[in-house]
Amino acid sequence: MAQASAKATQEKAFENNPFEALTNFDVEPFKVGYEKAAENFSQFAEFQKETFDAIMKSSNACVKGMDKLSAENAAFLKSFFDDGVAAAKGASSSKSVQDAVEANSTFLRSQVEKNLSQANKVNEIVSEAAKDTTAPLTERYSALVEKIQAFRP
Repeated sequence: MAQASAKATQEKAFENNPFEALTNFDVEPFKVGYEKAAENFSQFAEFQKETFDAIMKSSNACVKGMDKLSAENAAFLKSFFDDGVAAAKGASSSKSVQDAVEANSTFLRSQVEKNLSQANKVNEIVSEAAKDTTAPLTERYSALVEKIQAFRP
């Protein structure tokens, strides 16, 4: 009711003296609104900074995981090549065809086992890298959900 009478008084003042009515307004609501907006912008900027930091952590974790995977694969390929050369030398120095076939068979069996072992190592490295890469982003997503929930009525 008080707002209605204040508004009616303002309208009447505007009719009588428009300039005075425009220059005679209450600044307090504007000031409160401005301070609240400035605080919200500050919180938004801080949230964005933390999100950017999380993206950088995530990127670094991904790079570390790929480095580890590359090093593991390089070591495996070197070992694979060295074993192949040794098996070829062993097969070529065999006294009989039967010995060469057995040496080749032993080599192939060991390579299959090594390949399965390598596949497990690669799976572990990739899983660990994926977990480390997504962890910072998951935290930021949770923070975003909390912020959204705080604004809900």
